[in-house]
Amino acid sequence: MLTNSQIADHVRTYADLLEMAGESGFRLNAYRRAADAIRQFDRAVALEPDPRAVPSVGPGIAAIVAELVTTGRFQQLDELQEQMPASLLGLLDVPGVGLKTAARLYHELGITSLDDLDAALQTGRLSTVKGMGPKIQGRIADGLAFLQQRSGRISIGVALPLAERLAAEIATATGAPVHIVGSVRRMCETVGNVDLLVIAPSPSSRLAAVAQLPAVASQTEQGADWATFLLQQGAMLRVAVAPPEVAGTALIRWTDRVSTSPCSAVADNLPVGSSEEEVYAALGMAFIPPELRENRGEIEAARQNRLPRLIDVEDLRGDLHLHSTWSDGAGSPEEMAAAAGELGYEYLAITDHSGGLGVAGGLRPERLTEQIDYVRDLNPAAPVHMLVGSEVEVHRDGRLDFDDDLLAALDIVVASLHSGLRQSEDQFTERMCQAIANPNVDIIAHPTGRLVERRQGASVDWGRVFEAAKQTTTALEINADPARLDMTDLVAREAARAGVLITIDSDAHHPGSLRNVRYGVGVARRAWIEPSQVINTWTLSDVQAWLADRQVPGGRH
Repeated sequence: MLTNSQIADHVRTYADLLEMAGESGFRLNAYRRAADAIRQFDRAVALEPDPRAVPSVGPGIAAIVAELVTTGRFQQLDELQEQMPASLLGLLDVPGVGLKTAARLYHELGITSLDDLDAALQTGRLSTVKGMGPKIQGRIADGLAFLQQRSGRISIGVALPLAERLAAEIATATGAPVHIVGSVRRMCETVGNVDLLVIAPSPSSRLAAVAQLPAVASQTEQGADWATFLLQQGAMLRVAVAPPEVAGTALIRWTDRVSTSPCSAVADNLPVGSSEEEVYAALGMAFIPPELRENRGEIEAARQNRLPRLIDVEDLRGDLHLHSTWSDGAGSPEEMAAAAGELGYEYLAITDHSGGLGVAGGLRPERLTEQIDYVRDLNPAAPVHMLVGSEVEVHRDGRLDFDDDLLAALDIVVASLHSGLRQSEDQFTERMCQAIANPNVDIIAHPTGRLVERRQGASVDWGRVFEAAKQTTTALEINADPARLDMTDLVAREAARAGVLITIDSDAHHPGSLRNVRYGVGVARRAWIEPSQVINTWTLSDVQAWLADRQVPGGRH
């Protein structure tokens, strides 16, 4: 039986190949929306009497689903693949290669795979395609090298909500408490599978109950007290079961990496305890937060009782980087403020893109001036204090999108380097340091520009950047968008050690996305960061004092 993930892949592939063949419009979007809905559906689509029970699936797509479920194939897709192989879609992961370019590469050079593309690059055949100059070829070469390093793991932004939903379903099915463990609990940026621990006796009956869940496609392995399952959406689930009297021991064993267990030399002989605190106490240690369990000095720190007081989501008082409908956001400033109020925040900053990022509907100077007045007029009735700002583009030569007079009129300036990520380490670092040196720039957003598993970030001389940021009290951002998570935990830890101020921002483009800060907090916790080091844990008056104190005399504050 086809899983939801397999059905969704067929529908998505059909849409992408249709677009590559020259079709466009509403039909393609309908296929893609349906594919996403099928993948996320909480029951086996193949067992639904009518596929139209799935959101976004109408009669036409329902017929496709029925054909796939009955025959395992989809005739129209088979016919299309005779003209254009599905392997072509792998080319779309390469920077600089879009649907139209992939189609041209196929028709002009017969390229059907990443290996074909690499061979054409190495032999110089790529140069014969119009528009494939040295610059684009360089991007493609870097992209191919990066793709070889990808892990194929699941983003924490997908894995954590999935783990939470499954934990609730399994708790209901088994009548027992369920804990998220493994790399999801450690808030790793990507995970290989979702791990859950059921606290109950009788492992076989509990695992049998899990196997019957609608979200489970099949069971793949089983041990004495654990089993792994393939989920309908394509991810892997591992469930372990432990009785209450050894719950603490099991939580440590199933959360920690085997090589970094606090008793790794005798990993099978951990003290028995019903809570993790009890086990750690027996080992002569303070409790180690799950995010720190990476063999980075936490064991010795726990023995010496000098672990940090890690930041929590509840410590955040505001968000200093988010977008509205004035650029590429899906919520008005009023709606973003309302969402911030629901989170209990004191303040937020509206930081729509500047004009240099045209693809994001960036604001020109006149439009930004209008927004400044608009947002300030909202403040008296807003549920939070609204700072008016801008995410200002840093050009390849280090210039900012707006002049100093306009920047000085803003409450807060977030500078971003979206382009030129392939510049040399020295060039990119110099650009960033130029932005940091501008007294109007308060925060450097997503410093390397990386996208998790999709795009390698720029090379940065962090020593120079940390020194420049510390000297000017400019903050470096942990971008909480799970597609970015930039800075990484390792870089953020070094930044904090260097005395650099940090912000954790959602970069939200929709009111609901403000809650993504939990992923940024996860990065910060993995980086051993305490609340006082993060600016948006401060009160509004302290944030305003920081903004004022770091400006040159006579500046905007």
